[in-house]
Amino acid sequence: MLNEIKSSSVFQGGQRQTKPMRRFLRKFSNDWSMDFSAMLAYNLLITLLPIAVALFGILGLVLKNYPATQKEVKDKIIHLFPSDNTTQTGIKQ
Repeated sequence: MLNEIKSSSVFQGGQRQTKPMRRFLRKFSNDWSMDFSAMLAYNLLITLLPIAVALFGILGLVLKNYPATQKEVKDKIIHLFPSDNTTQTGIKQ
C-alpha cells in the first residue's frame, strides 16, 4: 500500500514541488543556524549592560550641575517601568 502511494503521480509531484524547501530546511538545520542566532542574541544582550552603564554614567556627569533636569530624567525613567508600586519604590531608592 505504501509503495502504491509513493508511486502515485500526486505524491511524486508533491515531492518535486517541496524538494527545494526540504533541502533548505535540511541545510538550515545542518548549519546550526538556530544555535548561532541564539548565541548572537545572547551576546547582544550581554553587551547592552556595559553600554547602558556607560550611558548612564555620562548622563550623570552631564546632569551633575542641573538637579532639576536630573530629577526630570529620573522621573521619566521611573515611569517607563510598570506601575507596580514595589518596582517604582525599588527604582527610586
